[in-house]
Amino acid sequence: MLYCSVNFTKTNQINVSDRGLAFGDGVFTTGKVLNGGLEYISEHINRLQHSCSKLAITGVNWQDVEEEIITASANYALATLKVIITAGHSGRGYSRTGATGGNVIVCISEFPQHYQTWQQQGLTLGLSSFKLGLNPALAGIKHLNRLEQVLIRQELEQCNADLQEVDELVVCDLNENIVECNTANIFWLKGRVFYTPNLQLSGVAGLCRARLLSALPAVNIVSSKVSELAQADAIYLCNSLLGVVPVKQFMDKVFNVEESKKLLGKFQ
Repeated sequence: MLYCSVNFTKTNQINVSDRGLAFGDGVFTTGKVLNGGLEYISEHINRLQHSCSKLAITGVNWQDVEEEIITASANYALATLKVIITAGHSGRGYSRTGATGGNVIVCISEFPQHYQTWQQQGLTLGLSSFKLGLNPALAGIKHLNRLEQVLIRQELEQCNADLQEVDELVVCDLNENIVECNTANIFWLKGRVFYTPNLQLSGVAGLCRARLLSALPAVNIVSSKVSELAQADAIYLCNSLLGVVPVKQFMDKVFNVEESKKLLGKFQ
C-alpha cells in the first residue's frame, strides 16, 4: 500500500469495534488515479453518497472526503484509490444505537499491471460454478460484504492452479441468469445490439457500466442464460480501473480482439 488515512489522518490503524470490520456495515468505491487525480471523482463521490443513503449511514463530511481524495491522489501518476466508508464504531450486536457515525478510509495502492496487458491483448473468460444470492435490497450497491466475490476468486485461482488459464469468471445467480464477473461488469454484442445483465436482484452496478449505458446507442438490459454468450459477436468486461476490455476467449469460443475493438468503436 502506498498511502492510507482514517478520518483524514494518515494511519493504517482502525478501532476493532468498527462496524465495517464486525458486520461489513459500510460501502466502498475503487477508482483510477491518473496524473495526480482520481478519474471521474464526482461520480465516485455520488456513488458513495447514494450507497450511504441506501444503508442509512450518516455523519460523513463529504467536502472533507473530496479534499482527502484530491490531496491523496496528487503525488501519483498511475495508481489505484479506494474509499471505504463504514457506519462507525459501536458496541456488541447488530444495532447501530450509539454508533459514532461514518468512518472514512482512503487508501492508495499500485495499479494492477496485468490490466494493461488485458487492455492490449484482451482476456480469457471462464464460467464460475458459484451462484450469487438474490437480494434486491442490496443489489447494485458496492457494500463491504464481499464474501461471494472472495469465494469466486478462490475458484478462479484454483482454475489457474489446474492449468485452465482463465483471467476472469462470469457468474450467474441462483436463477442461472448472468450477473457479472468476479471484478467487472459484462456486456455482449449480437448483431447491432448490446446486452448487459439486469442487476435488480444481485450484482454491483459499476460506474464504467453506467457510462457505457449512456454512451452506447442501444443496450438491452436482460435476464439471460450463459448460452447467450456463446452466440455473441463480441464480449466486453468493464470497471473503473480496467476500462472496457474485449474478451478473446470464452469457454471454447474464440473472438478476434482487434475486431471486437473495432465493433465497439463503431458505436461509441
